[in-house]
Amino acid sequence: MAPKQPCAKYQYVVTAAGPKIVPVHDVHNKDEESPADYNSGGYLPVKINDSFKDGRYLVLRKLGWGHFSTVWLAKDNATRRHCALKVVKSAGRYAETARDEIKLLRQVMNANPSHAGRNHIVSFLDSFDHVGTDDKHICLVFEPLGENLLALIERHKKTGVAVDLVRVIAKQMLLGLQYLHDECDLVHTDIKPENILISIPDVEAHIQSELSRSPSPTSRKVLVPPKQLARTSVAIPHKSSRDRQVQIFDSQPLASPSSYSCPNSPARLSYISRVTSAQSALASFASSSNSKSEQDSKPAQQPSRPAAGPSLLSQTAPPNLKPLPSASSCSQHPHSPSLPHPHSDTSLQSDALPDEPVPMPPPLPISIKIADLGNATPTRKHYTEDIQTRQYRAPEAIVGRTDWGATADIWSVACVLFELLTAEYLFDPQSQGDVFGKDDDHMAQIIELLGDYGETKFGGRFSRELFDSSGALRYIRNLKPWPLKRVMVEKYLWSERDADALCEFLLPMLTIDHRERKHARDMVNHPWLEVDPLSEDLWGW
Repeated sequence: MAPKQPCAKYQYVVTAAGPKIVPVHDVHNKDEESPADYNSGGYLPVKINDSFKDGRYLVLRKLGWGHFSTVWLAKDNATRRHCALKVVKSAGRYAETARDEIKLLRQVMNANPSHAGRNHIVSFLDSFDHVGTDDKHICLVFEPLGENLLALIERHKKTGVAVDLVRVIAKQMLLGLQYLHDECDLVHTDIKPENILISIPDVEAHIQSELSRSPSPTSRKVLVPPKQLARTSVAIPHKSSRDRQVQIFDSQPLASPSSYSCPNSPARLSYISRVTSAQSALASFASSSNSKSEQDSKPAQQPSRPAAGPSLLSQTAPPNLKPLPSASSCSQHPHSPSLPHPHSDTSLQSDALPDEPVPMPPPLPISIKIADLGNATPTRKHYTEDIQTRQYRAPEAIVGRTDWGATADIWSVACVLFELLTAEYLFDPQSQGDVFGKDDDHMAQIIELLGDYGETKFGGRFSRELFDSSGALRYIRNLKPWPLKRVMVEKYLWSERDADALCEFLLPMLTIDHRERKHARDMVNHPWLEVDPLSEDLWGW
């Protein structure tokens, strides 16, 4: 006797187009893509061991998914190396966006490969068209990378990411954006933790190890709901529509290597050896340069270097403030940062002989790459004026100005760095029914943290909706100023000294007037970014 088929379930719903009877479909995993997006114009159904481009790329497992595409770990049979295969939805608007992204990626790859920031932009390897059962999909191939910064934040959501680690990430983000902005004349427009990925050293060995240890890919078959068409009558889907299923795989992003967290692991011992060797080389170079300088001429009187201590904000603070504890004794914040100490005299570089190569600086155990250039746009010829994810959106974008540029990315960087340090959004606007919207609340939060909007509030598409004729917010009147320094001290229990140093770094990137906001090139060598490469904060992430 044939097994009894489960009874189909329907529900009666009232829509704008009239009442309908629609099926109740299987519940899908909300951490993965929706089955409804596998209709025509949507995702390509991909399974493990599927091949692409005449057998060149073999699918091994799913890395993740996004609104535009699914991403898969694949083996490139031509190079015998692994790669990340991005399969874009087939609808025309997605295909057009993918073609634009390919043009930009080629431009980025070829702009200036010797620039230090190029190493912090994801490497684009290949692109091709794949013809599926119903539609044609554009595919892009990238280097395989590890988890994104959102996963790092989630792992440290109780304390925030260690400060010295954030310094390294910040430096590399600014280098990458300096490359995009100055060498490629591009604005990313969607800087957020999900789009900053951690690079994996010796990635092939890491992938081989993970594939051998990780569980086999898991999946589930779910019904694909039919496309909802605007109809005035009650529609009962055909049986063929109800029976269409898709196999949705669970994402298995590449884990970041944990070898540095083990005190006696070969990777960590090798890292220490490389750091000490680099530091010795730098010290030897400095000594020889000083000796050469003393032989050639009498040393000039050097201006005194200020001792590492309170920042300028602390030095100019009111005299009635209580004495501050030293950085080493401050234990209020679990990762309370100490101000960086200068590692070497900058005058050494000018004393170097032309034929003496300057030793490489010590290596660092983490490297990030900026990914997802699908929304990137030229600095002046914008593809769209609707940019940036809500929590990382710059003031000029909120009011709808069209004269934004590279500094919109810098605002987003500051928001991401705050989120790394605290595991909370810097701005998380909410709407309140018909009283005010998210844009209103976003403006209010910015003004409370940073002060008045100034002239930036005018000249945007939404300026009159957000501000009245006097320049005040139209729908939110009662503001409670809470400057960034006080937020760090009062909410996150940082010492005033450390909060001052952080504010000196973040506030120039959070200048409300985008015309006055600092660029990546202005911030990439900021003193706050200096870090001891042997700091314990850099390990165990």
